Amino acid sequence: MSKQTESNFWKTLKSNIEKLDSDVVLTRIENSQTPGIPDLLLMDREKRLHMIELKVAKGNQVNLSPFQVSFAVRHQGGNCWVLVQRWRPSGRDPECLLYSSDQVMDVSSRGMKEVVPCLNFPCSGGYSPLVEYLSQGPL
Repeated sequence: MSKQTESNFWKTLKSNIEKLDSDVVLTRIENSQTPGIPDLLLMDREKRLHMIELKVAKGNQVNLSPFQVSFAVRHQGGNCWVLVQRWRPSGRDPECLLYSSDQVMDVSSRGMKEVVPCLNFPCSGGYSPLVEYLSQGPL
């Protein structure tokens, strides 16, 4: 089992998506000047841009800062997402849950049990469900 950090989540996500689809471009955003800016810029197969905040969680709660929530709320209706890698007990493989910017307030305050994600898939199965959803989604 790999260490449960956002940095490791990013590395796994990037290497898997690059192997999966060369038309999808991922760029890590390192920004200490403007709090709340998502971690990742993704260009899907249709050349649409998505901003994605990466989070790693062990329980029900997603640890989003007030700045991250504010950014998502200001960008509701756009291609702004939170992708959570949720580690489950008993050594089971983690699952990935994708929330839209419209859901961020609720998932931040109520947790993942109370908010149905836009997409839920096993992280160990690869990231093709994420690429498909973002490339064929309504936005």
